[in-house]
Amino acid sequence: MKLGDRMDMEFLIDTGATYSVLNQKLIPEDEKSVRVIGATGRTEEATFLKPLKYEIGSHIGTHQFLYLPGAPKALLGRDLLDVLEAEILFKNGEIKLKVKEKELISVMSLNQLQEDQVFDIPDEIENQVYPEVWAKGIPGRVKTATPVEIKLKTGASVVRIKQYPLKLQDRKGIKPIIKEFLQFGVLRECESEFNTPILPVKKPDGLNYRLVQDLRAINKIVEDIHPVVANPYTLMTRLKDELIWFTVIDLKDAFFSLPLAENSQKLFAFEWEDPDTGRKVQLTWTVLPQGFKNSPTIFGSQLAKDLEDWEKPDDQAVLLQYVDDLLIAASTKEQCLEWTISLLNFLGLRGYRVARNKAQLVRTKVSYMGIQLSGGKRELGQERKETICQMPQPQTIRELQAFLGMIGWCRLWILDYAMIAKPLYEILKESQGPLNWTGEALTAYRRLKKELMRAPALGIPDVSKPFLLYSYERQGYALGVLAQHLGPYRRAVAYFSRKLDEVSKGWPTCLRAVAAVIVNIQEARKFTIGQQITVYVTHTVSAVLEQKGAHWLSPQRFLKYQALLVEQDDVTIVTSGIVNPAAFLSGTLEQPVTHDCLDTIEAVYSSRPDLLDTPLENPDQELYTDGSSFVNNGKRRAGYAVTTENQVIESGSLPANTSAQKAELIALTRALRLSEKQMVNIWTDSKYAFGVIHAHGAIWKERGLLTSHGAQIKNSGEVLDLLEAVQLPLKVAVMHCKGHQKGKTKVEIGNRFADRIARQVAMEDSKETQIDVLIPDGYLQQDVLKISNPSYGKEDQKLVLDLEGKDNGEGWMCTPEGKIIVPTNLLWGIVKREHEKTHWAADTMYQMLILYIVGRNLYTITQQVVKQCLVCIKNNPKTGHRISLGNLSKGNYPGQQ
Repeated sequence: MKLGDRMDMEFLIDTGATYSVLNQKLIPEDEKSVRVIGATGRTEEATFLKPLKYEIGSHIGTHQFLYLPGAPKALLGRDLLDVLEAEILFKNGEIKLKVKEKELISVMSLNQLQEDQVFDIPDEIENQVYPEVWAKGIPGRVKTATPVEIKLKTGASVVRIKQYPLKLQDRKGIKPIIKEFLQFGVLRECESEFNTPILPVKKPDGLNYRLVQDLRAINKIVEDIHPVVANPYTLMTRLKDELIWFTVIDLKDAFFSLPLAENSQKLFAFEWEDPDTGRKVQLTWTVLPQGFKNSPTIFGSQLAKDLEDWEKPDDQAVLLQYVDDLLIAASTKEQCLEWTISLLNFLGLRGYRVARNKAQLVRTKVSYMGIQLSGGKRELGQERKETICQMPQPQTIRELQAFLGMIGWCRLWILDYAMIAKPLYEILKESQGPLNWTGEALTAYRRLKKELMRAPALGIPDVSKPFLLYSYERQGYALGVLAQHLGPYRRAVAYFSRKLDEVSKGWPTCLRAVAAVIVNIQEARKFTIGQQITVYVTHTVSAVLEQKGAHWLSPQRFLKYQALLVEQDDVTIVTSGIVNPAAFLSGTLEQPVTHDCLDTIEAVYSSRPDLLDTPLENPDQELYTDGSSFVNNGKRRAGYAVTTENQVIESGSLPANTSAQKAELIALTRALRLSEKQMVNIWTDSKYAFGVIHAHGAIWKERGLLTSHGAQIKNSGEVLDLLEAVQLPLKVAVMHCKGHQKGKTKVEIGNRFADRIARQVAMEDSKETQIDVLIPDGYLQQDVLKISNPSYGKEDQKLVLDLEGKDNGEGWMCTPEGKIIVPTNLLWGIVKREHEKTHWAADTMYQMLILYIVGRNLYTITQQVVKQCLVCIKNNPKTGHRISLGNLSKGNYPGQQ
C-alpha cells in the first residue's frame, strides 16, 4: 500500500486487529488515544496518527492509523478492511485480498491534507480600497458600536469553575496568542469572582494552537435574546438566475471588533499560568468573546445596522449577510466590481477588518457558508462533504449525534434523507452505552455518505417565478421535491423529508398522503415567500379531506388542513399519476391516476367493504340505537335500547360499571345482530360508535387492539363483537345523527324514543351486582364530637368570636347555625378521614364539609389533602382546568364575518 507521498509499505492483514497499525511515525500524532492489548498480552496506551493519505491499487483515501512503534509489522485491521469492504479469498492454494469497485471507494475518498486556498486580490480592487480594511493582526474596532452589556437571569449565581491542569506544551503553544491579545487590548488582567476554564486546541496543521474558552456555564445564567440571524436556507431566495458574478467577504475576528461594557467583562474571566515564569493571574475579555451564545446575534445586528448606512452604487445587485459573512451577487462583472470596491471602503472606514486570504472577489464561482454558488446553481462544497465523510464510524451516542447533525444540515440535497437515516435514529434511541450497530444501520450510514458525495446541484430559488412541488408519502415519512422551470426543463430547488407525527402515521394511506402534502407545503413556503405553488400528488387530496377527514382528524387539525389546502390562494393541487421524483423532474406531469382514494379507504379500512354512511333505499328495517350511563341516588345506572321510530325491538339494563361509550357499542352491536340477513338502516347519536364501525375498528383489529402509541384500546371486547356483528346483515348503512334534538323529523323522533327507553331500562336492576358510588355516610358531626378535649389556639379563639360561637357543653364551639368550629390542629385529620370515605374532588369535598363544620384555612387544607391522597393520584393522574369547548359561528351568507 502507498502512504503519504508515494511511500510503499508492506502490511500484514490481521482480521483480529480492531485498528490498522503503523510502526513508523510518518505524520504527527493526534490527541485521540485508545488502550490496546498487544501480542504479549500487556495493556498499553496508544495514540492515533493524523489522517494519512493511502493508495491501494487504483483506490485513494485517507485513514487514521494507530501508532505502535513496538509492532513488528504494519497491520491492516478491521477498521480499514471494513471501509474497503474487503474480501479474503482462498482459492487454488492462494490467498487473495479483494476490495469493492472503485466507485464505492471514491465515495469515501478524502483529501484532508490539502492546504487552505488563498485567493488573489485583483490590482484594480487593491488600488481603489481603503488599505486598512485588510486584517493585519490587530483586530478592528467598529466606530459606531456602543459597549455591549450582558444581563444575567434573575436569581443567577456566580459561576466559579477551576481551571484544570494544562500540559506545559499546550500552555507554551497558546502563550503567543495571549501575549498578542494583551498587547492589542483584547484581554486584560482582572480580579473577578467568576471563572471558567480554557482549553488549548491544536489546529489541523499540528503545530499552531487556538484558544478556546468553555463558556457553557456562563451561557446558562445569561439572559437569552431572540436570535435574528438569517435562515441560511431562505437567505438564498433573494438570488436570481441572472446574478452570475459574486463576491464573498469574510470579516476577520468579527466579534473582537465590538467592545464589552466594563461591568460585563468580569463574567468571562479565566485563569492563566505563564509557562515560563509560573505566574498565575486572571484575565478577561474587553471585547465580545467567542463561545458566548449571544455573540453571533449581537454582532449580526450591529453589522446589519451599519449596512443600512451604506450607499449602494445602484439597485441592480444583491447583498446578503449571514452573521459576519457577506455575499454580493450581480449580473455583470463591472457591476460586481463596483459594489465590491464600495462595500470594502465602507467596511474599512467603519472599523471592520476583512480576511484577505478568504476574500473571493468578483468571481463566477464562490463558496458561501459551505455552499458552492455559480450560475443560478447551489451545491454542497467539496470541503464540507469530505469533512463529513472522513469521520470514522461513530462508536458512542454523542459521536452519532454529531454525525447526524452535520449531515442533517445537508438534507436538502439528499433525496429521501429522513427515510434513509431512520435506522440511525433508531439505534440512537435504543443504545444506552456503546452503539449497537445493526446491519440495517450500517447500510444506512454508508448510503448517507454515498448520497452526500454525489449530491446534485440545486437551483437557487427564484421568488419571481412560480414553484412546482411533488409530494408523496412512504413508510410514515412526508417526502417531496420542490422545483422550478428552467427553460423546457424542471430543476430541483430542494428535497424535503420529514417524519409524520404518531397520530397521522396511523391513518389510511390516502390520508397520510394528505398529511404529507401539508408538511411539504409548510416546508416549501420557507422558499417560496408567497409565490404560487402547484402541488402534484397521486391522491385526490381535497376529496379525501372532505369525505373522510372528519372520521379521522380532530376538529382543530381538520380546520388547519382546510385553511392550508383550500383557503390559501398561493396553493394549487393537481392530481397526477407521477410515480417518482425522477419522473416529476423529467417526465410528463399530466398522467392519469390509477386508483380511487375513497374506494381504497372504504375497502381497506371500513368494517366491511359495502358499509354505507348514507341511508339505503327500501330497507327491510330502520333502527335507532342508544346507550345510557348515569348516576342516580349514588348508584351507577346503565342500559341500552334498539327501537324503531315508535316500537321497542330490544332493550335491557347493563352492569353498573358500564360506561356510556361501552353502552353505545353494545346497542349498535345488538341492532346489527337483530338484522341478520336483512337490509337495514341504523342511526346512532354516538360519534364514538360511528367512528369505530366506519374507520377505527378495522385499524385497531389489524394493530392487535392497540392505539398508535402502543397502548391497549378501551372496550376491546365490545369492538371485536361489533366488527363481527357488522358482517351479519345482507346490506347495512350506519348513520350518525345529533342527539337530544327537539325537531319533528323521523330521525329526531326515533332518536329521542331510543334515548328515553335506554334511560328507563337503566333504572331497572341489572342481573349483575350493583356497584354503589361512594357518598358521605352523614355522620361527620357525630365523628367530630367523639374527639374529647379540643384545644383552641389564639387564632381559633378569634374565629370563634367572629362567628359568635358558643360552647356546646362538651368543650366544642358551635356557630348559631349549628356548625362545629374545628381547631386548626384537628382539622387535617378530620378532613382526611372524611375524604377517604368518598375520594371526592377538592371543590365538591369543601362544599360538603361547610355544611357541618368551619375552620381556619379549611379550603386550603381540603385541597392539600386531596392532592396528597394516593388513591386519587393513582386513579386521577390528570390535574388542572379543562379548556371548555368553543363554538364556531355560522354565517347566514357567504363571506359573512
